[in-house]
Amino acid sequence: MERRKILLGSGAALATVLAGCSSSETGEEEPENDSEESFGDDGDDTGNGSDADSDNDSDTDSGDGSDGEHDDVPGVENDQIEVADDTVTITSIEKDGDKLDIVARTDTTDIEELKKVFATFAADLDGAIEDVERFIDEISSIEWILEHEGSRVLAVYIDVEWVVSYIEGELSDEEFADKVVSTKE
Repeated sequence: MERRKILLGSGAALATVLAGCSSSETGEEEPENDSEESFGDDGDDTGNGSDADSDNDSDTDSGDGSDGEHDDVPGVENDQIEVADDTVTITSIEKDGDKLDIVARTDTTDIEELKKVFATFAADLDGAIEDVERFIDEISSIEWILEHEGSRVLAVYIDVEWVVSYIEGELSDEEFADKVVSTKE
């Protein structure tokens, strides 16, 4: 009987030691994968704040704390293209040749509500563009894709000439919105 207690006790001790070894190994791995870094961590393991080891978004990282998604829009200050309407949130902006691709999330699919958003977007663009000449030299069109609950619900085309006409006072908010809505896919 005493032999069984010894075997059982030594088996429990061995299991405890093995469990302790495996749990300490996983505990050491967590700091290596940056899980305990601060929210401001840029994923850099060097600790110097640069993104030298990472290939992800290194072309658009400005190092100024912005998300870098708007850095490559000519004539526009970083992160200035926004929609002043609470029903639409821009999720990404990318320059593709002479085209600007904007993807946004929307809370509504009502075309009349979206038309109001397009009308205010003209003023938002006017406020965001700091160098109109550079913007129109490098961008000829804007494609705006709206997603609702993860699905694409609407895509529209915006000719940069319409933006210029709006900036110069030749188009009203409503006229701009009418042109944009007429291109919906």
